Amino acid sequence: MKKVKVGLIFGGKSAEHAVSLMSAKSIWENLDKKRYEPFLIYINRAGEWCLTRNEGFKEAELKAEIFHTFIPWGTKLPDTADADIYFPVLHGPNGEDGRIQGLFEMAGKPFVGADSLSSQLAMDKIVAKILFAKAGLKMADYLYFTDNNHEQIGELVSKKLSFPVFVKPCSLGSAVGISKAKNQEELLAAVDLAFAYDNKVIVEKAIHMRELEVSAMGNREVMVSNPGELLPSKEFYDYADKYLLGKTQFRIPVRLGDELEARIKEIVRKAYRSLFLNGYARVDLFLEKESNEILINEINTIPGFTTISMFPKLWEAQGISFSQLLDLLIEYGFEYHKKRKENVDEGLGD
Repeated sequence: MKKVKVGLIFGGKSAEHAVSLMSAKSIWENLDKKRYEPFLIYINRAGEWCLTRNEGFKEAELKAEIFHTFIPWGTKLPDTADADIYFPVLHGPNGEDGRIQGLFEMAGKPFVGADSLSSQLAMDKIVAKILFAKAGLKMADYLYFTDNNHEQIGELVSKKLSFPVFVKPCSLGSAVGISKAKNQEELLAAVDLAFAYDNKVIVEKAIHMRELEVSAMGNREVMVSNPGELLPSKEFYDYADKYLLGKTQFRIPVRLGDELEARIKEIVRKAYRSLFLNGYARVDLFLEKESNEILINEINTIPGFTTISMFPKLWEAQGISFSQLLDLLIEYGFEYHKKRKENVDEGLGD
């Protein structure tokens, strides 16, 4: 049987470059080489696309000689970047925001994950919150700002939210640029940090909650995993806690009772559909400790695939191995491409 050529695209110019390297490494190692012929398309921090093993790369750019662990020496590399299907593992801007998905769509190429529109909707946390509200989903109270006006931000947050609050860039993931503020001074410092990453910033009321994550995948039919719980080693789950310190603990799965788990799964399906998603995503939720109310936080359309990432771990807990998970995601990519192509063709005349 002819192997499927999979173009694994990773790296990129975003602040989540290093996370992308770790995710791509895990995917490469878990792809079934009997079924697939994967090759690497690396985008460096300057935005240059590189179809190679490690020639021309600075070792400092590729931590721990990452390419040496990817491909055995002597492996033949392809002459072009043409693949049967592309697998973008580009976290953050230029990868998770619909841009590269639009490129694949214009080229008529199958790819793994959400289409360009859904990717844009999920990446912009403000737009996503508007659509969540339209679908009847509950969220923590929030404000958003497009101008770093300290006086206005301080006044509105004190009046409408009160402290403590979380301050987040609008369109980043992996907990990059997120801070918790307990007073005006911390708020303004957190706002400055968030605006350093984005031109839109969200300030969200901190609530007494448990932090849950749920994996979802599928096109028309959506499979939803049992929830997992994050137990951060710090006051909240920031980038250092997530990828550098390695002290965060996870409950996978977390047992919350049949009724509550059924509600969580229904909310996840509703959130997934509210952004018109296909392929796969990780849905992040808050569970209020006093009321057991479920609040939607955000959806990540290219969640982490590292050795500590919740998306593959949650499926593994339900008997779907990392390798089997990749099979399903690739299958969904081909399925969605075929249907999308049929829709386009049916609309054309002779």
